[in-house]
This record gives sequence, structure tokens and C-alpha cells, in this order.
Amino acid sequence: MPKRKRVARAPVSRCTVVIVAAGVSKRMGGKTRKPFLKLRGKPILTWTVSRLAKLPGVEQIVVVTRQEDRAQAKRAVKAAKLPNRIEVLFAEGGTRRQDSVLGGLRVADSSMEIALIHDAARPFPPVEAMRKAVTAAAQHGGAILAVPVRDTIKRQVHDEGEPTIETTVPRSGLWQAQTPQVFRRALIRDLLEVLAHTTPDLEVTDDAAILERFGNTVALIESSAMNIKITRPEDVPIAEALLKQKLV
Repeated sequence: MPKRKRVARAPVSRCTVVIVAAGVSKRMGGKTRKPFLKLRGKPILTWTVSRLAKLPGVEQIVVVTRQEDRAQAKRAVKAAKLPNRIEVLFAEGGTRRQDSVLGGLRVADSSMEIALIHDAARPFPPVEAMRKAVTAAAQHGGAILAVPVRDTIKRQVHDEGEPTIETTVPRSGLWQAQTPQVFRRALIRDLLEVLAHTTPDLEVTDDAAILERFGNTVALIESSAMNIKITRPEDVPIAEALLKQKLV
């Protein structure tokens, strides 16, 4: 009987994950920040950390929080019962997202090849899409999870009073960005450092936009609509239903 040929597998990149959990949660309201709201009895951050730990190659997770949230963030991470191979670190959050991301990257181990930057309140990133994004980021420099835009998009007229439609935007070629957004660790850190020193007043709300600004390629990896970001109160029962129906 002929022997089966072994298929050579590509080496797995060493990954650090920066989880941004330092926002003010204005749209959610209430006293509890989004990462610490409960889904089926566990904080959202616990679900998020558990899912990211399933990605092969993840050796480190850096959670970026406000100082006053550090204790409950540690409890949430502990509840995830991560494998011993994953080191957990914490970093101080900044005023803006890019400040928090840079703070997390400064704490990350410099031997890590790939950095995944992820929203704490997005608990269900699909593992296979993340795996593809890591491979693409190693090749191109950056990759993001995203879904093609399906709904009709309208641009509003910017004037006083009730918003009105200016035009319909063709949705062909449009994608809705998600996280994690994945990069060569050294590249995204270097570009953030340049941004902080040369244009400190420029706010960038999307991590991939930093690479775009400097002319770097960012791949689009098709994700899932189930990779929801919990932003408003009505998102919580949606996430609960996804868990109950085992759709994530």
C-alpha cells in the first residue's frame, strides 16, 4: 500500500493580541462599561478573551483598560481560564483609540511577529477568518476582518435641521470593517509612533487607516455578520440569542 505524502504546513506566526477596553461606553449608558456587561453570567471581556485564545499562534494578550477598571478586567480574564501558553499583560488606556493601541503595543513582547488589535466588546470573532487574516498580514503587512456592505447606503446633506438625503452611494466594492485588525507588529507600532510624533493632533479611529495613510497594503478578509460589536443596549439580547442558538 503506497504511503501517504505528508502535506507541509506553513509555520504559525507568533501573535500578540491587543484588546482595547478603555472606552467610555457613551452609547450603552448605565454605570457598567461594555466589556464588563454580562452575557449568560460572564463578562463580555471573558467571552472575547476566550475566543481570541482559540487562534493558533496566540502567545500573549494585552488588555488595555482605564486604571479604575483594572481589577474587574483581571477578574474577567481570569474567568476565561486561558491555557498556560498565553501570557496576559495590562496597559493603561489613552484618551483616543490610537493612544490606547500604541500603549498596548509598547507593552507587547518585541519577539511577537503579528499583532491583532481587537475591540473588547466584540466577543465572537470567527477563528478561521482570523487565521486567514494572520496569514495575509504576514504577507502584505496588514489585513482586517470585514463584511461586504449589503444595504443601500445614503449620504446625508450637511445642513441645519432634520437630515435629508444628498445621494445614494453605490455599494459595490464597499466593505464594513470589523476587528480584529491584524498587522506585522513592528510595522503598526512604528507607524503609530511616527503618527504620534509628526501629527499628534490627527485622530484615526480605525487601525487600518494608519497603514492606508502611509501607503501600505491592507487585505480584506471576509468575516461574518455574527462578529457583532456590542454598542447599544439592544445588542445585548442579540448576543445572548446567538449564544443560546449556538450560532457563534
